[in-house]
Amino acid sequence: MTKTFAMTIASALLLFAACSAEAMTPITEETLAKLALADAKDGKVDKVVHRCAGCALGMDGEEKWPLQVQDYNMHFCKQACLDRYAKDPAKAIAALKIKN
Repeated sequence: MTKTFAMTIASALLLFAACSAEAMTPITEETLAKLALADAKDGKVDKVVHRCAGCALGMDGEEKWPLQVQDYNMHFCKQACLDRYAKDPAKAIAALKIKN
């Protein structure tokens, strides 16, 4: 591979990465309030959302799939749920429906 070709590929990859990067939704007070409600779903208020938000808090998450959102540590039941929230945590949390 020539140096020019390698530089062209590298430039194209950087351009693609810059164009495909999405702006993250900012963490708001509403997001933090929703996280506090989700935190309490397991009966403990400890800044750990143990119920899987990807499954609408319907099942337990696992420590091996964590996501840190400010002071909260969220646990997910599988990689797919974690990935969905990791793309834009505030947006995903805002869409989360929490049943009483």
